[in-house]
Amino acid sequence: MSVWRYVHKAAKHLALSLVVLLTSSCVLKLTPTPEPVVLRFAYRQNTAAMKPLLEAFQAKYPWIMVEAVEAQRWGNQLESMIENARVDIFREDSSAVRFATEGLLQPLEDLMLDQWGSIRDDYYKGAWESLSLNGQQWGVPAGLDIYVAYINADQLKALNLTAPPPDWGLFDFVELAIKMNHPEGLPTQEGTNLIGFCTTLESADPLVFVYLHGGRIVDNIANPTQATLDDPLTIEAVQWYSDLFNQHAVAPNSTTIQEKFPRGGVYEAAIMGACGIWLDWYSDRGGLNTPYKWAFTWKMLPLPRDRGNFSYGAVDGYFITKNCQHPVEAAKLLRFLSDYSEAAGQKLPPRHSMVEAESYKKVVGEDVMAIARDSVDNLVLLPYSQSTALAQLEQIIFAALGQIIDQDLNAADVLAEAQDQCRAIFEK
Repeated sequence: MSVWRYVHKAAKHLALSLVVLLTSSCVLKLTPTPEPVVLRFAYRQNTAAMKPLLEAFQAKYPWIMVEAVEAQRWGNQLESMIENARVDIFREDSSAVRFATEGLLQPLEDLMLDQWGSIRDDYYKGAWESLSLNGQQWGVPAGLDIYVAYINADQLKALNLTAPPPDWGLFDFVELAIKMNHPEGLPTQEGTNLIGFCTTLESADPLVFVYLHGGRIVDNIANPTQATLDDPLTIEAVQWYSDLFNQHAVAPNSTTIQEKFPRGGVYEAAIMGACGIWLDWYSDRGGLNTPYKWAFTWKMLPLPRDRGNFSYGAVDGYFITKNCQHPVEAAKLLRFLSDYSEAAGQKLPPRHSMVEAESYKKVVGEDVMAIARDSVDNLVLLPYSQSTALAQLEQIIFAALGQIIDQDLNAADVLAEAQDQCRAIFEK
């Protein structure tokens, strides 16, 4: 047989083999290479160390390239990026749900949400609901924050005082604030002033104390139909808060605090170590939320206990913008991040299993972990609300608080007048 006849015969056999292969039940299926995808992911500086996580995601899904876009920690830079369609995904607190009312977000349809089905029950109660509006889910929980108490441990030691236990109450709170209040200078450190309790009525503090005492400002915070400023427990709590300024003199006068700390008021005072006790977010511990690290040792405690079983919290979420051309891949990234506690950054991971993990305790310390774990059991996460009534109500409440504190007025009388003003709002 000549060489050419051999080659021709072999070619016939090869062609026949290919036909048999392609027509048999054992068909060779070639997986197409996915088209390259680029996602622009924006988040605020000092939120979390996202780049290592994004690199791990790209290693798993090499056809999806993620561009990390760091926005300024404070200000409107992130908001501008969203409004000008410069990002596909972003992380922000629950107030970002408002972008849905402006048509700037994509709803998370059932097809996307199915990816979280197996772990949905692992999330803390209210986390998902805080990122929804009108029955539609707009965001995926990225991290929780809880309101806690801080004590300047250096000054506690200097005054030879002992920190109260985690189950402390309001009596313990006032007693410690009085003992740590040395506005004219510490007895052992001449020229070092210390404010017993750094607070301002513009903060969440007064309303937190109202709910700790079992009071309330409206009948239903998610869907208010009337104000409840004349509730006896609300009146008691407001009077107690006013007494911190006027009777006990452990809280600072607003004029004095602005003169001494003109850039940030009581928050600047806390960072500078001039406060004995103050309330702040869990994520602020040690100065993690700012470029200014606390140059003193500190101790965290849960909010002091009172009548109400209450912890105040907030939620960060991941959102997909309306202009995102690859929502399926975007959801894949969010699902990937949902399995890493590191993605929460200095905030609390939004899932039970992550907070209770031994690895998380090693990161934040046993004491801090215990406080976080106990606080989330009664966490109140406020849902996003479009209520204009609440905005108007807020103005009336804080005006009333200002009157009561600045003029040392009877809380019951002033709140009764404020209740009448609020009644008119809801009647409209």
